Amino acid sequence: MNLLLFELKKIGHTRKTYLFLVLGLLMAVMLFLLNGYLGQKENSLINSLASSKKAVMGQSQYSDEIDHFLKQTNQDIEAQEEGFRTAADQGKSLVGELTLPTYPFYRTMLNNELAKQKIPPQSMRYGTKNTVFTAILLTYLVSGFGIILLLFLFGDSLTKEIEERSLYFYFSQPIKRSRLFFMKYSLAWIQSMLMIGGLSLFGFIIASLFSGKSSFFYPVIVFTKTSMKFIPISQYIGQLLFVFAFVLAFVLALHFLVSILVKKTSFSIIVTLLILFEGHTISTLNNALVRKYAHANPFTYLNVSKLFVGYDFHPFELFSIENQEYYANWCLPRTMHNEQINSLNGVIVLSLGTVILLTLGYVCFKKNVHRWKL
Repeated sequence: MNLLLFELKKIGHTRKTYLFLVLGLLMAVMLFLLNGYLGQKENSLINSLASSKKAVMGQSQYSDEIDHFLKQTNQDIEAQEEGFRTAADQGKSLVGELTLPTYPFYRTMLNNELAKQKIPPQSMRYGTKNTVFTAILLTYLVSGFGIILLLFLFGDSLTKEIEERSLYFYFSQPIKRSRLFFMKYSLAWIQSMLMIGGLSLFGFIIASLFSGKSSFFYPVIVFTKTSMKFIPISQYIGQLLFVFAFVLAFVLALHFLVSILVKKTSFSIIVTLLILFEGHTISTLNNALVRKYAHANPFTYLNVSKLFVGYDFHPFELFSIENQEYYANWCLPRTMHNEQINSLNGVIVLSLGTVILLTLGYVCFKKNVHRWKL
């Protein structure tokens, strides 16, 4: 307990901790402001196309205008699809027209669900209402950006003391080497998760204060083996945090092993990031063999949000409807054509990888102890 308190006090007196915390808070504020600006532009275009006197996107309360917008949108999509089918029957080319054949199904299902629950539609790209913005912010935090931030913030808890030979202080105490190693690892993991949770909570608070509320039951489309289903946005946020906890455990275990082998703070972080980048790149290659066994590769799961929802890289104007790619089938399990890529398998594979890396890390740590006593 004394060792734990000592470690916590040491972190609390580190300037870098506050610097990165402020950086994270500023990022959340900037994302909120950017979403507000881009969302306003997109909503103005949607409202003009919908010929609505009242804004239909980004509202906190359901209304007759919103109900009309959702039903009219579905009618337009069905008419467009009927036009495509008619043109195809007549032998006309649909090149450049029918680019996302599954998109209309997902979008109409979502609109029906919103109308059924009487929930106003929100943008999952540029939303600023509290639950929606929290989900958007979290997708950044549980991606490569968040991993880089956390490695620079808490990743040197072991390497810096190896490099500066300050581990001698711990070795002079009646502390088991295993307890020291796993305590430092556990602290780095706990602090990282608290950082992610704190930034997400901060995002929720600023969105609530300056934009208002959105439903905790807002339907989010996630993909199953053959189709899709709806889950509440609160469950989606919880799943992101849950799977990322295992991703983070794997990343830190890898970094601790690299740190012991390299013994240089800055170099060990760079090496860890290179391994993660190359591992994820290889695990998502467009190769039949790689795709077949991608679910058994822990590097596949590093970008957590892509396990559930789709990519979103096409501008709104292409399809005259908000956020079309999000409702298409471009999520990682679909793009990899591997139905076994899911959160459950991810947790299992990441857990096994973490145990292996931690075991190797501890063995290397124990064998090199005598060198750090000098």
